[in-house]
Amino acid sequence: MPDHDRFLKKLLESLSGQVFLAGRYASAELGLPEDGVLRVFLPDLHWMSQKAQLRFTRGYGFNGNSVILDGRPLFSAFLDLLEDLKKGAGVHRGAGLEVYQLGDCYDIWREITPGTMDIPAAYERIRNDPVIGSLATRLDGLDAKYVLGNHDHWLLIATSGRADRTRKEWAAAQGRIRLTHGHEYDALEVALPDEIQAEVVNRYPHPSISMHSIGLFSKKATAEMQTVLSLRARGGFSKTFYPHVEPDGAFKITDVADVEAIGAKSLTYLDVSQFSHVPGSRNDFDHISYLGFSDQILAAELNHPKDHCLHVIGHTHGARLLIDRLPDGRPHAVLDCGGWIGLCKVRTSEKGTAATVPSAQIGIQYGNDIRLYQLGGIS
Repeated sequence: MPDHDRFLKKLLESLSGQVFLAGRYASAELGLPEDGVLRVFLPDLHWMSQKAQLRFTRGYGFNGNSVILDGRPLFSAFLDLLEDLKKGAGVHRGAGLEVYQLGDCYDIWREITPGTMDIPAAYERIRNDPVIGSLATRLDGLDAKYVLGNHDHWLLIATSGRADRTRKEWAAAQGRIRLTHGHEYDALEVALPDEIQAEVVNRYPHPSISMHSIGLFSKKATAEMQTVLSLRARGGFSKTFYPHVEPDGAFKITDVADVEAIGAKSLTYLDVSQFSHVPGSRNDFDHISYLGFSDQILAAELNHPKDHCLHVIGHTHGARLLIDRLPDGRPHAVLDCGGWIGLCKVRTSEKGTAATVPSAQIGIQYGNDIRLYQLGGIS
């Protein structure tokens, strides 16, 4: 069995009934090295101290402390598995494990006291929190590498001694993978100074819990999208022909073989090369929010001195796997790993009703196989 499947087998054993497939793309065309390394990508966690959390009365915050059926907190249970792999006692004996956290690990914007900017004190409150502190120490123990996000890049002030594992971006897999937070492609984040955004989130501590689109496209949804694209191409440009792109949700996995079975029935990634990249009003990527920042990422890649084939981000809180094409026809993947905050939809059966659950996604890469999983949420 490929190591992807061995990892999934252990994941299913550890989190029985709590694993859902949100996306997969596997192709030797990517050209990623078969280096025997399993890479785990953790998106936005938005850790705050329990004291700061009390101000957000509608439940805005980290989902990883929710308890699964065996009584363990979800994120702690997942760290148990990674620690087992790290020790070589699990599926990954003799191979490598790399863990990356994609930014906004700490929500410094919400942790700081309104009207003050004591970043080191805010960081220490989170690190010394009895719940979050132990998780942070365990993640450090996995030799995790951290990307700086918009909510936590002030940590450069508080963590000057951690420059060896905290950067604005990382490269992995012999430089073929680029990891950034993703906010640098967000026009609103770029336009507003951090101090103003931090002040805004502190003045309004009762945000509604957001629903984030994640997951797979059914054959019906894919066919409808293709029909709309064909009509637009045939009839000329018209804003009325923009397709409504909404995934059906992540599908429950009970066995390793389910990954292939799901992929045979539903599209497990979105081919965005079919959308218009033309700048200006004809650019589909400016009008379809689900496409995220993939157009900007591809444009940046074309002007980048490195030869990346996979760009991994967080920031949007919406897990999705988008595949574009470089000018020479090779695929370029954007793996948006979602987040551990807000809500999403999952399905326990192909035709079953979608259930609303707390978002808790991870990205996984091994060789030329990329996957997105949603963890937990079903009682």
